[in-house]
Amino acid sequence: MSSRPNTPPPGWGNDTLTAYLDEFRGNQFATYHNKRQQVADLITLDELFERLLKGARDPDPQMPMTFLLRAHAAYRVAVSSVLGGQLYEAQALLRLALEHASYGFFIGGDTARWTRWMKRNDDEKSRKIVREEFTAGAIRRALKRADAKIGGHFEFLYERLIDFGAHPNEQGFSMSTKLKKEPGETHILSIYLHDDGVPLDFALKNTAQIAICVLQIAYLIYPTRMELQQIRQDLDQITTRY
Repeated sequence: MSSRPNTPPPGWGNDTLTAYLDEFRGNQFATYHNKRQQVADLITLDELFERLLKGARDPDPQMPMTFLLRAHAAYRVAVSSVLGGQLYEAQALLRLALEHASYGFFIGGDTARWTRWMKRNDDEKSRKIVREEFTAGAIRRALKRADAKIGGHFEFLYERLIDFGAHPNEQGFSMSTKLKKEPGETHILSIYLHDDGVPLDFALKNTAQIAICVLQIAYLIYPTRMELQQIRQDLDQITTRY
């Protein structure tokens, strides 16, 4: 069975959910066509992830590579959402990508920390230890100690994601809400799928910036691999546009 069928199965599009998914895919095609440079950058960043992660053998340290794989997966789902116009919900996915990268860095080659994290759900004591160790503040401070500039980027982007939808906050809510006033009544319109405009342009740029930050964090973990694969050079080049 092909994973890329040429025609939809019988009944597809005849209900509210699959009709929505059709509109979502149509938006993806439109964004791909109308935002060529922005989408090209997202594709290039995805290729950098591929070069870093695909075929890596016995990475040293080993544990962070699993977190970076999950960060890459979250990035791809976020890109799918942004291209489709689902901008508000994409922020939580981008935060997931950023957090996976930061957790990978925070654990690094520390096998004891990795063991504590893996045993988080063994009992309440283990859960409490990990909650107190893996705080957002502790991870931010560790990143800043390793590289103040990258740590600063991480902190700024992390907070912006929270503001624009990774948590229910006013800026993200306002970005995806419209008020329609009619005589005697006001309608609140919640936007599921954005069309072209400032919010889409912002989301495309934000998505690229998150991917850049994730790859910069990856460089702190695997500098040699990223230099040998020329990932750092290509990353620096694309970063100049953001």
